[in-house]
Amino acid sequence: MRHGCAEPGERFPDWERDFARSAPLELEIGPGRGGFALEHAARHPEIDLVAIEARRSDCELIRARAARRGLRNLAVIQGDARLLVPRFFPAGSLSAVHLHFPDPWWKTRHHKRRVIDVELAALLRRILKKGGQIEFRTDVAAYAREAERTWLEAGFEKLPDVPPEVLSTRERRYAGKGQPVFRARFENPIPGGDVRPVEITGRTGREWRDVRRK
Repeated sequence: MRHGCAEPGERFPDWERDFARSAPLELEIGPGRGGFALEHAARHPEIDLVAIEARRSDCELIRARAARRGLRNLAVIQGDARLLVPRFFPAGSLSAVHLHFPDPWWKTRHHKRRVIDVELAALLRRILKKGGQIEFRTDVAAYAREAERTWLEAGFEKLPDVPPEVLSTRERRYAGKGQPVFRARFENPIPGGDVRPVEITGRTGREWRDVRRK
């Protein structure tokens, strides 16, 4: 399977060609060491999953594990999701997006690196199909509150809570310690949502603060 930017003459990668079939396409941003991505792809052979991870070593680890398990429906790409997502997925092409435990970037000067903001929410409105879902998880209460506000202001609709089918490695560890995890799902009510949020308020969605655990 080829990875990287679109070739000359191609606006976006041809995922049906790369996966050698037509199937619902899902995205995970920041899979870490791949605990969720590997299990989700294994449980759902009917979908194709693209995972974008910044760390090269984690990408190589996930690819090796996927190869050992014979998972042909998982593609792992190394890079910055904020740059790659708008170049990889045309409007209405994704069935689901998974965002699990994004880095809180605690220092004030690093807040601009927080991945969930109004720009990402607007982008996901555009590239998710009608009925396409965002599945979000975090262990930071303020991040959960601010992200929910960001999704809702962009026009997503919150779905009822349901128990997660697959826990990430971090969630299994947290369960043993009794540490809370905040989970929520949101649905895109219309296909090809606007590129900008429904209402521009001046907030970025990255301003939140919380107490950092030791």
